[in-house]
Amino acid sequence: MNHSRLLFLLLLLLTDCKPKEPSYPPTLFEGKPEVPSSILREHEYLLHKIDEIARLQDSTGIKAKELSGLMKNHFQEEEDFVFPPLGLLPSLSEGTLPAQTPDIIMLIERFESESAHMSAEHQLIKALMDELLRLATKEAHPEVRVLAEALHKHAAIEEEVLFPTVVLIGAYLSTVDSP
Repeated sequence: MNHSRLLFLLLLLLTDCKPKEPSYPPTLFEGKPEVPSSILREHEYLLHKIDEIARLQDSTGIKAKELSGLMKNHFQEEEDFVFPPLGLLPSLSEGTLPAQTPDIIMLIERFESESAHMSAEHQLIKALMDELLRLATKEAHPEVRVLAEALHKHAAIEEEVLFPTVVLIGAYLSTVDSP
């Protein structure tokens, strides 16, 4: 058994990477900030690319379908409760506090409580992508390498920049008086 499969099985045992009932109030509320359009466009691009590969009629296509399902669920979670606070950055940088600060803090608390789950999903997506890349190389689908590089870069930016920024927004909003 190769390392990717072993990692995949371990992560599957340690975390439930399927849609689940939220343990917090719904993530919709009046005035909920918009996810920055650059993030939405990148998610759309990555999903479009994986769905193109999923149409292949071989092992690469089958593995891509599996990865696509996980990515769609993961991206939806990010867009529901992780990335909306990033939409506040322009107004926060101008010193304007949102009226819905308590709701935004709850979103960020949800992210913080589920960050281990989100990180495990990233590891699972990476493991599936590595397996997809192995199959694509064997089945002569060089276009998969482009997706793999884009997906790895996307995950690194989330983990190194975007996730910590969301946490900082929550810390900042928790220390200032609400409007």
